[in-house]
Amino acid sequence: MQFGGYTGKNLLIDISNRSYKVINWLEQRNDWLKLIGGRGFGAKILWQNTNADTNPLSAEGIITLNTGPLTGLPIPGAGRISMYAISPQTGIWADSSIGGKAGAEIKQCGYDSIIIKGKSKYPIYLHIHDEGVDFENAKHLWGKGSFETETIIKDELNSDMSVLTIGPAGENLVFFACITTDYGRQAGRTGMGTILGSKKVKAVAINGTKDVPVADLKKIIKITDEAIEYMIKNDPERYNVFTRHGTTMSLDWAQEAACLPTRNFQENVFEQSENINAESMEGKIKITDRGCYCCPLACGKLTKTKVNGEQVYLEGPEYETLALLGSNLGLGNIEDIAAANYLCDYYGIDTISTGVVIGFAIECAQQGKISLDDLKAEWGNTETIFNLIEKIAYRKGLGGILAEGVKKAAETFGNGCQSLAMHVKGLEQSGYETRSTPGMSLAYGTSDMGAHHSRSTIVGWETSTDRFGITREKVEKQIYLQHQRSLFDALGTCRFQYCEAKLPPEEFYPRYYVAATGLDMDQEGLLLGAERIFNLTRMINVRRGISRKDDYPPARVFKEPLPSGPYKGKKMDRDDYDKLLDMYYELRGWDKNGIPTKEKLQELNLEIE
Repeated sequence: MQFGGYTGKNLLIDISNRSYKVINWLEQRNDWLKLIGGRGFGAKILWQNTNADTNPLSAEGIITLNTGPLTGLPIPGAGRISMYAISPQTGIWADSSIGGKAGAEIKQCGYDSIIIKGKSKYPIYLHIHDEGVDFENAKHLWGKGSFETETIIKDELNSDMSVLTIGPAGENLVFFACITTDYGRQAGRTGMGTILGSKKVKAVAINGTKDVPVADLKKIIKITDEAIEYMIKNDPERYNVFTRHGTTMSLDWAQEAACLPTRNFQENVFEQSENINAESMEGKIKITDRGCYCCPLACGKLTKTKVNGEQVYLEGPEYETLALLGSNLGLGNIEDIAAANYLCDYYGIDTISTGVVIGFAIECAQQGKISLDDLKAEWGNTETIFNLIEKIAYRKGLGGILAEGVKKAAETFGNGCQSLAMHVKGLEQSGYETRSTPGMSLAYGTSDMGAHHSRSTIVGWETSTDRFGITREKVEKQIYLQHQRSLFDALGTCRFQYCEAKLPPEEFYPRYYVAATGLDMDQEGLLLGAERIFNLTRMINVRRGISRKDDYPPARVFKEPLPSGPYKGKKMDRDDYDKLLDMYYELRGWDKNGIPTKEKLQELNLEIE
C-alpha cells in the first residue's frame, strides 16, 4: 500500500506582507506522525511558534486550522477542522473544532494544516484554493453578520465552497467570538473569531479539487459500510432517537440525572425543562435534519423562530445552547432560546460563554453587586437577555466588560463577584452542574482548555455507576476519555459515532488509520499518540503559568450546597477533590504540582526543552 492519509504539506500564511509558503513536513516525518494529526499537529505548531509571552492578538499570534489523516475520506463525520491558538480569553492553549465540510476542502487543496499569522491594516478575506492563496478586500463585508458574509463571498467567487466567517463580535474583539461555517456550524469556544478579527480577517474561503491521498480506498469504503451497519443495528432505538433529535435529547437526560445548569449553576434541575427539551423543539420549531460530511447521523436540526417579528432560520439549538441560554438563564420558552441562539450566531459569539456571562451578570445584579442599568435583573427576561447579547457583541456599556469573559469581568467588578463566576482557567463552564458528580468536576478541572465538556463527559458513565465515588477506577476512566477525545480530534473525525451511536473505537479506528495511511497501527498505538498530545498541550500551558492551582472547578462547587433537587444539600468536598487530583497526577506521571515529569516526557518520546 502507498503512503496516504496525509498530504505532507502545511500552508503558512503571513497576513502582514500578503505572502504564503508551503512547508513540507515529510522531511521530519517521524516527529509529526507520532502526534497523529489534527490536535497533535496543532499542538506541535503552537509549541514551536509561541512562547510564554506571546500575545494572541498581536501580529506574532497565530491560529492554525488542522485536519487529520481521516479527514476528507468517506468516513462518517470526517469533515472536521480543529482550530488551535493561544486564547485571548484564557491566555493558554485554545481549542475549538467545527463540523460541516471545510476540513475536506482543506485536504482537497493539498494541505494538512493552515497556519495564519500577521495582521492586515484593513479588512480582508482569504481565498485558499488549488493554486495558492488570494488576499481579497473585505471592507464591504466589515460589520456584516456571519450568515450574510458567507452568502456574499460565495456569490463573489461563484463557488459552493466552504467559507469560515466572523461576525461583528469578532471584529470588536469580544474574547469569546466564534467562527461560523455552513450557515450554523461554529468553532465556538476560546475566541477563535477574536483572533481572526484582530488580524482584520473577515473570512477564510476554501475550495479544493485535488484528490485526498489514501492508501486503500476500497478498504475504507468496506469499513464504512460495516460501521454504518453497526451503528444502525447495534442499538437501533438509540440510533433512531439521536438521528431524530441530535444532542437535544440530552436535555431530558440532564434533568433526570440532576446536572442541568440552572440560574447561573445555582441549581441542577429546571422546573420548565419540558418546555425546552427535544420534544418541544421538534413540535414547535424544527423543520428538518442536517448532517455533516459523509455522516448518516444528521444530528443537526434546521429550525425557525422570530427575531424582532421577522422569521429567521438557524441550525440548532444544540443541547449546550438549550442549557446555557435556556435553563441557566431561567428561560423556559424554546422559541426564545432559538432567537437568542440566532442572535449569537449572527453576531458571531459562543452561545455557551454568552449564557454563562449573562447568567453571572443577572445573579450579580440580583445580589446588588453590580447594576444592569436600565435592564431588569430577572431570570427568563427576554428583553434583558437579548439586549445583553447585543451589548456584548458591540462592547456597549456593561457589555464591554462582559465581553472579556466571566473571569475578567468578575475581577473588574470585584465586590465578591468572583464567587459567582463559573469558569475553569478563565473559560466558562459548559452544560453540566457538578456538585453531585465529582468525576465531572475533575473533568472540568483538568481540561487543558478550561471548563469544556469536549475533553470528557464522564458524567454519563459516573451517574450510571458510582456517582459519588472517589476512586482510582473513576480517575482511570477520566484519563481514558481524555485520550479518546484527543484521538478523534487528531484523526479528524467527529466523536458522536462513538459517544452516541456506540461505534467501538478499538474495532474501527485503527483499521481506518491503516487503510488511510498504509502505516501499521493498533488502538494502543493511537491512544499513545493521544497521550503525547495531552502532555504536549499541558506543557504549553505550563509554559504559560498553569499548575495545580488552576486545576479546580469553580468556587461554588465547594462552597454552596445544592438548594433543591434530588441531591439537595450536596456539594463537593475539597479534600475528596484533592484525592482525585492526586490520583490523576500520579496516573499521568505528573508531579504533585501537575507538571509532567522529565521521565514521563522521555517515556512518551516528547523532545521538550
